[in-house]
Amino acid sequence: MEQLIKKIIDVDKQARQKTDASKQQLAESKIAIAQRVSELEALYNKSVEEIIALTTQEENEKVQQQKAEIEAKFAAANDNLEKAFTAHKEQWVKELVGRAVQN
Repeated sequence: MEQLIKKIIDVDKQARQKTDASKQQLAESKIAIAQRVSELEALYNKSVEEIIALTTQEENEKVQQQKAEIEAKFAAANDNLEKAFTAHKEQWVKELVGRAVQN
């Protein structure tokens, strides 16, 4: 009987040791998972920041290109207007004076 009690105590002791080891392993796993989650969040945030920076740069380049196109069109329109004014200035002045005198 004494040996049976000793055996039960030994089995219980081994079970507690395994339980304690499992609890320790679980705690370590939770810490490792939390660290990995933190690392992944940092990596994700870095990736998002890089994407935002790249997108911002691309959009700024598009805006600069559109601005240059608009400025070129404006310059061409202004040049055409100057040429038309220079070419027709005398004719337009005569027409305006003639219309003003008739009325």
